[in-house]
Amino acid sequence: MLGKRLLYLRNKLQLTQDELAKILCLSRSTYAQYEVDRRKPDYDTLQRIADYFNVTTDFLLGRTEYSVLAGNNFPARLKIIREQKGLSLNQLAENLNLSPADIAQFETGEKYPDPSVWHLLAENLNCSVDFLFGRTIEPRPYFLESQQAYTTIAAQPSDDPMADLPEEAKKALEEFKEFILNKYRKDS
Repeated sequence: MLGKRLLYLRNKLQLTQDELAKILCLSRSTYAQYEVDRRKPDYDTLQRIADYFNVTTDFLLGRTEYSVLAGNNFPARLKIIREQKGLSLNQLAENLNLSPADIAQFETGEKYPDPSVWHLLAENLNCSVDFLFGRTIEPRPYFLESQQAYTTIAAQPSDDPMADLPEEAKKALEEFKEFILNKYRKDS
């Protein structure tokens, strides 16, 4: 996954392997091996790569699809998540009862939504307001326990662990128990 992400990011900036390797203080061959997943960077190099591309190491390693770093980067987050959800400016604007020009201005940072729009925006994009604000890199909304779709069952006293064992296992345990007792029995 790292190789694919590196190739994507390098191509996005229209850099050659040689140019990027120089920027990252690596040899071209070392960098090339990262891109084809023949070699893995050490922690410091991985962090340097993430810092250069302004992405998270989790994104580079394929642990998340969201590349933006924490920080108030609302315009970039809005555009990325809207595109990942497959929504056009017009569709999102219609869902929010806003103009497409408003959404475009939100995505460029020329304008920010009113507080009343934040919740609707997060709901339409299935993310948390914290994600849109840049306070978290986890896009999924957090739910109160009362909103969760699960039930809990009361804790039960544990059953006898021996009950589910096959007879041969029970016999082997008894034999082992006798062996240990005989080995460590003190003769008085």
